Amino acid sequence: MKILCVVEHGNAPSTRLRLRDCLDYYSALGVEATVVPTRRSSVSERLRVLKEARRHDVVVLFKTIGFNEFELSLLQRANRRIVFDFDDAVMFRDQKHRRPLRGKDFKKFLRTVRHCAAVVAGNDFLACFAEASGRRAIILPTSIDLRRYHLKQNFDGPGLTIGWVGLSDGLPYLRYIQPALQRLSEMFPGLKLKVVSDKPLQLDGVHVENDPWRLETEQTNLASFDIGIMPLWDSVWTRGKCGYKILQYMGVGTAVVASDVGVNNEIISHGENGFLARTQDDWVEALSSLIRNAEQRRTFGLRGRELIEKRYSLESFARGYVKLLREVARIPGESPDSIGRRSFGRWNLSSRARELSGGDVIVISVPKSGRTWVRTFLCAYFCKRTGKPFTLRPDRYHEPDIPRMIFSHDFAEQRMKATLWERVRGKYLVPARELARAHLILLVRDPRDAFVSLYMQLVHRTRETPQELKQKSIGDLLRDRRYGILSIIKTMNNWFAEFGHRKNFTLLHYESLRAAPEQNFRTLLSTLGETSPDLESFKHALEFSDFANMQRLEVAGVFDSKILRSRDVQNPESFKVRRGKVGGYREYLSPEDQAFAADALKHLDARFGYTT
Repeated sequence: MKILCVVEHGNAPSTRLRLRDCLDYYSALGVEATVVPTRRSSVSERLRVLKEARRHDVVVLFKTIGFNEFELSLLQRANRRIVFDFDDAVMFRDQKHRRPLRGKDFKKFLRTVRHCAAVVAGNDFLACFAEASGRRAIILPTSIDLRRYHLKQNFDGPGLTIGWVGLSDGLPYLRYIQPALQRLSEMFPGLKLKVVSDKPLQLDGVHVENDPWRLETEQTNLASFDIGIMPLWDSVWTRGKCGYKILQYMGVGTAVVASDVGVNNEIISHGENGFLARTQDDWVEALSSLIRNAEQRRTFGLRGRELIEKRYSLESFARGYVKLLREVARIPGESPDSIGRRSFGRWNLSSRARELSGGDVIVISVPKSGRTWVRTFLCAYFCKRTGKPFTLRPDRYHEPDIPRMIFSHDFAEQRMKATLWERVRGKYLVPARELARAHLILLVRDPRDAFVSLYMQLVHRTRETPQELKQKSIGDLLRDRRYGILSIIKTMNNWFAEFGHRKNFTLLHYESLRAAPEQNFRTLLSTLGETSPDLESFKHALEFSDFANMQRLEVAGVFDSKILRSRDVQNPESFKVRRGKVGGYREYLSPEDQAFAADALKHLDARFGYTT
């Protein structure tokens, strides 16, 4: 699986923590990630994103809300499988430094989320906003790479080093608790505040030791803290934070004190693995308790590390992410690993459009997927129930109790049969308005079995089949661009992309019908409004549409359609109702051909249920 990761800033901490640190895990799980930074001012970078989106299974936007409506629409057309990932309240950025809230960023957030198939949020507070926008959200908190964070060995220090790590835009939070730090400095001579950041900090009345942040020294610095702190004021911005500092401290076994804001109280169990503080007095009380009590620092540190290993390891984060990505990847759309999943333009400008219109139910299928069987059952049932002689065109009776049923191969016939002029006119396509109005049933069969039956029909039954095609081996035709298995898979994916999400859609498996015909034909009738089918008519239709009986009827010429009459009664492969065997392709395809077909099947939309 290939994923395209779009980031605003290539070196932003959240990009490293929620993406770059995961790449090794993703690779081990079979996921290939391409990281593309994009600036709002760069048209070329935006165009690259659109180009790359078509080549990947899933597109992940990391805190990127700068795409406008037009760009998002183009991106969605290129790839519908878009995930939005955020671990900050990006919709409330104005509150980051206590500026008045505006609606601009919130509108950008809503616009972005509405174009996505799923959302990954760093905490429950953030997830609520995504779900309120009508999108599914999964919570995956930014986690700790246990390969880099090791439990510190020394818990017996004097307790006078209070540490803080983070970007300089978080330094105002330290100034927020400056009164508490000043009081503690008076209470404990030698106390120091160690700040690891990209810019230095000075606080009056507090001894501050500044150390520039570097990845190589991060573990050493975190282990040197006797106590790690995460002060915050309470706002919609801070409630969106994911407590990563707390996780870092806990990852090396450092005791923690944090503001009782947002997700902090989900990570910290007050008095068990850390302290929560609300007021300046709370900060003084919590920190002084830990400064005085080395055993308490050790206990909190070990419990914190245990929590990280249990709930916040990067390996678990990566596995959860890949699980979501695989779910999103099953949504049909353009993809190198998903043959033909884009929906096509649909029109029918030919005289045949009238024949394909006005149906109460439309049954669409690839050739040789069991359409004749389903059609025979339904026609036998409704003819018997209304007391009419059997016909495959019961609509000719103009009985109000007989629904108009349209059976079409649609795109499959358009690809395999249509001439250039017929393709231009859309001769074999059901008009789009009809698909939106009628109940739609997609009848599907394992593409391998469908192909073998199609081969037999082309070679042994269809007079119009070109001679050069009849001379092809089954293995050659299996690989044929027009008639081969990839063409069948492309067609099935097209259909799912176009109407698989509609409420008037039903997926019907040939294999299920073969395994339990009575149960599945009852279900089929219920979709046509026959929730309590006439028992006598139902039994008659089951017996009438039995395979052996249908072959007898075909030999006798009972079917009122020339395409449903046997061409050569001495050749069983020439029957329209041939074998109907599930898995019968193994008797016709060589091991090499079976391997090719199995590999082709990997491109089929997983929701059909024929892929493993």
